[in-house]
Parts: sequence; C-alpha cells; structure tokens
Amino acid sequence: MPIGAVLANALRNFAIIEDDIITFGRTMDASKALAFVRRRREMAHEFAVLRDALEHEPWLIQRPEQMTEALRLLSAFRASSSIHQAEWPAIRVRDDPAAFRIAAQAVTTASNEFWRWVERELDYRR
Repeated sequence: MPIGAVLANALRNFAIIEDDIITFGRTMDASKALAFVRRRREMAHEFAVLRDALEHEPWLIQRPEQMTEALRLLSAFRASSSIHQAEWPAIRVRDDPAAFRIAAQAVTTASNEFWRWVERELDYRR
C-alpha cells in the first residue's frame, strides 16, 4: 500500500530530526546545549507537520480505525517527548547526560511503538 507523497515526506523529515536529537542526546556536552534546544524546537514543529499529514492521508481517511490509532500513537509519543523535555531542560542535560539518557527510555518506547505501527500499517520504513 503506497502512502501519499506528503505523508512520506513528513515521515522522512520527522525521522531525520528524531535521529538528530538521539545523536545529540548520546553526545551531549556544554557546547551543544543551544543546538540541542534548536533541535527540540524543530522536533515540536515536525510533530505538528506529521500530525497534519496523517490527518490528510487519503488511505487513513478511508480507514477511521487506523487513523485513530495513528493519531493516538503519535500523541503518546509527543506527550512523552514533551514531558521529558520539561523534566530535562538543556542545562540539566548538559550537567547530567547519563541520567538524561536513562530518563529518555520512556520516549524511546513511545517512538518505537509509533514507528512499528507505521511500518506495519503504512508499509513505511525509516
């Protein structure tokens, strides 16, 4: 089942930013704090772009149950990410990167659940 170009592009862009944030989290030091904040802002924007693309994907519009599940998983991922960001401002990440990585596991779990669904239901692999 091919998805539309808009959704495929949104998924691709989202995956790029997500991978970038993961890399930042693994290699965080004081010199990267400002760039990390910028990436977090980009990620928040990409969450919104991806939600919009999902909501307008013809295949999902024709399948309300899948649409509901896609939006539920994306919302859970976004909520987990938002909570994590609130609990871990860049200055705190800089001061304790090991604890940050441990705390990020909840976000990783939500991300994995979303991407597994995308792969299974939309036949899209990042």
